[in-house]
Amino acid sequence: MNKERERKVKIRYSRVGAVVIPLLLISAGIMAYIKSHEKMIPEMENDVSAVSEYTENVVPAEAVAEPLTEAENGNKTVPFVVYPKRTDASVKLDKKYDGKNVVLYDAETGEVVAYRDENVRIYPASLTKVMTLIVAVENIKDMSDKVEITEEMVNPMIALDASRAGFAVGEKPSLDQVLYGMVLESGADAALAAAVYVAGSEEAFVELMNRKAEDMKLKDTHFTNVVGLHAEDHYSTAADMAAILDYAMQDETCLKYLTAVEYKYPPTKESPEGLTFNSTLFSRMFGDEMPNVTVKGGKTGYTDEAKNCVETFADVNGKKYILVIAGDKTNWNAIYDTLSIYSTYCAGGKDYEPPKK
Repeated sequence: MNKERERKVKIRYSRVGAVVIPLLLISAGIMAYIKSHEKMIPEMENDVSAVSEYTENVVPAEAVAEPLTEAENGNKTVPFVVYPKRTDASVKLDKKYDGKNVVLYDAETGEVVAYRDENVRIYPASLTKVMTLIVAVENIKDMSDKVEITEEMVNPMIALDASRAGFAVGEKPSLDQVLYGMVLESGADAALAAAVYVAGSEEAFVELMNRKAEDMKLKDTHFTNVVGLHAEDHYSTAADMAAILDYAMQDETCLKYLTAVEYKYPPTKESPEGLTFNSTLFSRMFGDEMPNVTVKGGKTGYTDEAKNCVETFADVNGKKYILVIAGDKTNWNAIYDTLSIYSTYCAGGKDYEPPKK
C-alpha cells in the first residue's frame, strides 16, 4: 500500500469512528439511564401503596395530544391513577342508600371500602365536567387569556335547559373565570368556551377527552360531549369517575376549582351587575356536618336518564377518601347519603339523620 492510499484509509476510518463512537456512547448512556430508573416507578397492579407514595404532590403534564419533553413540561410528572380495587374487606353498600351505582374507596391505597355495581355503565351527567376540567387545565398555558362567548355556546344550552354560568353573548371572560363558572355552576356555556379555546371545536376537544381516558387506562368510559348531556354513547362507571376525580385531585389547579365555594365575576358591559358563581355541591352541604369527616370538594350532576349524581373527596380521620354516587332519586338524598356513607363506613360514626323540616 503506497503512502497516499494509506493516508486516505486512515482518514476514512477516523471519520467513521467520529460518527460511530459517539453513537455507541449515547446508546450506552440511554440504556444505563433506563436501567437506573426502572425501579423508580412501581408496578401499579402489584403495589398500590408504592404508587400512592410515588405520586404524592405531583401534577399532570401540560399537554394531552403530544407528550411534552421533560424540559417543555417543567419536569412535572404525570400522576398514576389510583383505581378503586375491591379487597376481602370491601363490603356491599347497605340497601337503605338510594344510589344505584356507588363506590367509596381509600384514595391513597385504592382499597374499596363499600360498593354497589360500581363497574356497571352509567350516564355520568355533569360529572363529565371533571374530565373537561382536566383536559382544559393540561392544555391551557395562560389562565389570564380571554375567550369570547358566542351564540353557539349559549343559545343551544338555553334551549336544552342545561345549567349555565350565565355569561352573555359577546362577553370575554378569562379562562380562569370560565373554569370557575364551569365547575361551580356546572356551566355548559363555560365548558363549551373552554373547549373551543383549547381545541377549536367541541368535537376536537372530545377527542382529547377520550384520548385522556385511554391514557388513564379507564375501563369503560366514552365521551361524546364536554357538558354531560345525555347520549347513548356517552357513558362511564362509578369506578371510572372516581379514578378521574382522583387524577384531578393531584393537580393543584384542578383542585382550586373543585374545592371552591363561591366566585365573584366582576361587572362588565355585557353583565353590568356581575355574576356570582356558587358551588352546586356546597350550596347543599357545609361539608363538616359529620364528626371527623370533612368533605373538601367535588362535583354534582343530573339528567333525566342519569338521575342525581354526586362525587366528592373527603378527609376522614386524616385519611383521603373518594365517594361517587350515581342514580340517586333526589339531589338531597344524594347529599344525605354522601355524609352518612362517609361517617358510617369510614369514621365509625352513627348514621347521618337529615334535619327535620
